[in-house]
Amino acid sequence: MNRLLLSGLVAFNLCPAALMAQKKEDLQSIQRDVAQLQEQVKELQRSQDERIGSLQAMLQQSVDASNKVAAGLVALQRDIESKLSDQQNKVVAPVASLGTRLDQTSDDLRSVATNVADLVRRMSALDTKLTDISSAIRILQTPAAAAPPAPGTSQVQIPGAAATPPAPSADSLWENARRDYSGGKFDLALQEYSDYLRYYPDTDNAPAAAYYIGYIYYNASQFDDSVKAFDKVLAMPENPKSADSLYYKAVALMKSDHRTDAGVAFKEFVKKYPHNEHAAMAHTNLRNLGLEARTTKKRPE
Repeated sequence: MNRLLLSGLVAFNLCPAALMAQKKEDLQSIQRDVAQLQEQVKELQRSQDERIGSLQAMLQQSVDASNKVAAGLVALQRDIESKLSDQQNKVVAPVASLGTRLDQTSDDLRSVATNVADLVRRMSALDTKLTDISSAIRILQTPAAAAPPAPGTSQVQIPGAAATPPAPSADSLWENARRDYSGGKFDLALQEYSDYLRYYPDTDNAPAAAYYIGYIYYNASQFDDSVKAFDKVLAMPENPKSADSLYYKAVALMKSDHRTDAGVAFKEFVKKYPHNEHAAMAHTNLRNLGLEARTTKKRPE
């Protein structure tokens, strides 16, 4: 009994010490767990910092790459604009030059067309000249008819003198000249127009008669005679043949190598008749004579 009691007392005395040891051990375990948890937190913080640093580096790389791309795009845009400007300059100049050449070619073609028409008329004159030469000789050998007497006067017949044949009427002489001219009988037409101009210089058809005389000489390359005939037209009051007479006078002067006089005549023509059908060729001839600058048409924007 006493032994049991003693054992109980010893056990009672030893129990607080055991509890204290157990608490200390638990506390140490908790401290180890806390330290381990703190280490894990630190490790997690380091991992988080590394990830954030990596993300920041990647973000910076993206920003740098974006800046490089933007700079490259700006440089590319400038390069494209520069190349487009160069290409535009290279294209515009040849196109403008081509336009000028087309204008010159058009003028040259009109000049060629005029020359071809002149050549056709000359060939027609040569074809009919052989058949008309005998008639022309007969007309030239016929004594010139006297001018019709003035109104109120009468012709005095000289005894023993041959009677002077009367002058043909204005209408018949004009129609004969016009018919022979249209038929290519230029020698006959030349004589008839000359007779008409001699007998009837003050009629409405007189300027046209002088013009056709000049034009027949012009087609026969007798430029000096054609200029004289055209001058007769120009000496008359303004009439339907004034413009053509001035133009062909200028061309005849140019073809006979009277360049200065031709330039004066062409300038007078374009000044007086700027909208005439021959105005474009007059400007072309002035440019060919070096008396007018060539114009370049601007390309429409």
